[in-house]
Formats: sequence, C-alpha cells, structure tokens
Amino acid sequence: MVEANRTVVIPLKIPEGSRSDFHQTILPYAYCQQEAVDHCWPDTPTRPDDLQTSKRDAESALYDRLREDTDELLNANLVQKAIKDATAAIGSCKTSWENGDRISKPDFYDRELPGYTMTYDKRAATYSRYEATFSTLTGTVTCRYELPAEIEGTPYGEYVLDRRWSFSTSKLVFDGEQFWLHAVMQRRFGDDPVYAPTSDDSGSDTHEDTHRVLGVDLNVDGATAVTSTGQFYGNADALNAYRTEQEQLRGELQQTGTRSAHLRFQQRRGVEWRYYDQYAHHVANSIKQEALRVRATHVAFEELTRIRKRISNLPKFQHWLFNKVQMYTAYKLERYGVTVETINPADTSRACSRTDCDCVDEDNRDGKHFECLACGYTVNADYNAAKNIGFRYLSDNLSNPAGRTRSSGQATSQLALVSGTLSPIGDFAEHEWVSTDKPHPQQASESSDSERSRVG
Repeated sequence: MVEANRTVVIPLKIPEGSRSDFHQTILPYAYCQQEAVDHCWPDTPTRPDDLQTSKRDAESALYDRLREDTDELLNANLVQKAIKDATAAIGSCKTSWENGDRISKPDFYDRELPGYTMTYDKRAATYSRYEATFSTLTGTVTCRYELPAEIEGTPYGEYVLDRRWSFSTSKLVFDGEQFWLHAVMQRRFGDDPVYAPTSDDSGSDTHEDTHRVLGVDLNVDGATAVTSTGQFYGNADALNAYRTEQEQLRGELQQTGTRSAHLRFQQRRGVEWRYYDQYAHHVANSIKQEALRVRATHVAFEELTRIRKRISNLPKFQHWLFNKVQMYTAYKLERYGVTVETINPADTSRACSRTDCDCVDEDNRDGKHFECLACGYTVNADYNAAKNIGFRYLSDNLSNPAGRTRSSGQATSQLALVSGTLSPIGDFAEHEWVSTDKPHPQQASESSDSERSRVG
C-alpha cells in the first residue's frame, strides 16, 4: 500500500469563554516538554551522541512523574505527545550538530511570539468534517471550522471532505490571535504487484551482484519528496505558506524602519533559514531511512539543472532546497555505502511507469493524477515519476555492457517498490522512452494482469 499525508490548515471558531481553557492547558503541556528536554540534554554535552533522542526511553523515565506533577489533570496522551515534541526537537539539534551547525538547547518556555502548538492524536481529540473536539484541563472543547463561502478547489474540499482521506495526528496552533488546526489527512492507495525479489542462498534479498535503486521525485507542491516505494515526505504546500508569511513579516518590519524593527528583521531571517535547512535535513533523513530499509544500493534523483527550468513557483528557493535535500541525502548515506546519483529528467513525469507500456504523453498527467492514455494505468503522478526516475537510472547505468556484470557474472538490477522489488525481464538496457501522439487501446488488452493496478 502507498500511504500519503497532506496537511490542511483550518481556522477554528473557539466557543466564547473557551480560549482560556487552551491557554491553561499549554502551561502543564509546556512544562512536560521542558522537563523532557532537561532529562534528555545533559549539562555539558560534548558530542552529538550525548543527546538522548529516544521517545520510548524518555517516556519510560518521565511519564509517571509528569502525570503526578500535573495532578493527572493533563490528558495522559498529551503528556506523551509533549515528550515526543521534546525528543523530536532534540533529534533535530543532534542532526544539526552532526552536520557542523551551531545548536542551542530547546526552550519551550522562551517564545519569541506569544503563540504555541499542542499535538493531538485521536485519543485526545475527535475530528470530523466540520468540527473538532479537544481535551483540555477543564474538560473538552468543541470548535467549529471557519470555512470559506466557496469550498470547491480548496484544500479543505479536496482532502477533508473527501471520504477517502481520514484524520491522523494533528496540531492545534495558536498564533497569538487566531487558533488553527493543522489537520493531517491520510490516505492509502493500492499499488501494482511486483516480481518476487531475487535471493541468494543465505536468505538475504541483496548480494554483491545486485543493483537496487530507490527512485525519488522532488516536488514544489504536495509532498516535497516521493519515493518509488510509495513514501511521501515533507509538505511543500505548508513550506511555501510559511515562506509567504515570513516574506510578509519582513516587509512589515522593513516598512517600520526603526532600529528595533531592523534588529528583529535580522533575527527573523536567521531563524527562517535555519527552519528551511532543518526541513531539508528532515526530508533527507526520511529518504535515508527508506533507502536503508529496502537495502538500496543507489538512490536516484533528477538533475537539478533541468528541474530549475521547469519550476514556476519560487524557482531560486526551490532549486536551493532540492540541492540541499540531495546533498544531505548523499552525505547521510555515504557511510552506508549507498550511492546517490542523478538522471536526465526528460519525460519522467509524462511516461507510464508500467514496464509493458511505452506511452509518453503530456496528457497522461493532470496535476497529481496520472492516467495512461494507452494502457489505462492510474496512480499518483509523483509516485509514477519516482518509479520512472528509478527505471531511468537502471537503464542508463546498464547501457554500458561493462557495467552489467560484476564478480559473479550477470548483475541483478532491481527497482525498490511498495511491496518488494521489480527485476526487469530481458534486455532492460534497450528500454526506451518513446512518445506517442495517440492512445493505443490494444496495449491495454495485451498487458499482463499481474502488473495492472488502479488507485482506490
């Protein structure tokens, strides 16, 4: 199964008199966050490994005491989520330290802005299509969503009202004036069957003569990175919204023109770019973990020089971000012997990734929806592109006969997919990306049922 996540930001209508319920709840919540930080961060850490990042260990050591310290008024799950927030923040610090960046101990009491964030899963909140109910110190508070007059075409209409998407762990955000729900919507897609992975006698599904490629597609909207195994990482929409907010804030500070505004302008810029850099680290870490999980030998991206020409949304920033993600992924995987490569991106978003179909047509893709005009294959467009990127690398890598064999003879080439790997049959090096001007219905009837798939 392919799992996709999207974050929809929804303004909340707080019942009269209930704002203080949330303001009171954040106090013990922040206390639990800071206690977890103090537990996991030694007085004088000398190396990244001195920082403790295990949520399980922190929760085992702190949960009972924190429940007692908060008089058991704070929902038990909120205590757990506060600990997780803290370990996640320390994990980010540890990653930055490992990459040579300066870090400081997280402080959940020292906020530059008067806002705050609390994490709610379905044990501490109830989510529906038009309202959400949250646990607080004084009981539950039900908040209606403030919706626009025209819902069609909005993220709310596309994800929240679509019954194929369901609510997952989300965040309640107060920005100093307005309450928001950062609703994480989740959906699972079906995927096409794959050939059984090649195995050696030892039982391992990789060996020295195996090329196993993880394809990765980078995007300016939706998920920042999508892998050929159907994993979706990052939220480019939320990132761009954050960037727009920061640009507006900088503009306001520049117009003010005072010395304090100038100092705050400089300070915010540093905070903003550290946020982007940490975001790139997060996406790269996710790709690294997925590559190690599927035992990939190579991770394939598109070449950035071609990507930049195709980006219309903030091209300079997106190019910088994509470059950081690729660079950090390569750096993080180098110690494991996994190679990060790039391929020519031509037609990877328009070509059908079915191995028995050679259709390449710009009408195959409509936004995030891909439906092949020739064989009818239907799937998430970014996932389709990620598979094509992996296939393209295999094709280019094997086009040199000298690269087809290794110590034990014929090398096995595999693309990592959702439920296993696919080992192309025949001379895969001859696979071409042939454009077609019109659909070929006969291909649909001739294609193998074992590879046919449709999105649910």
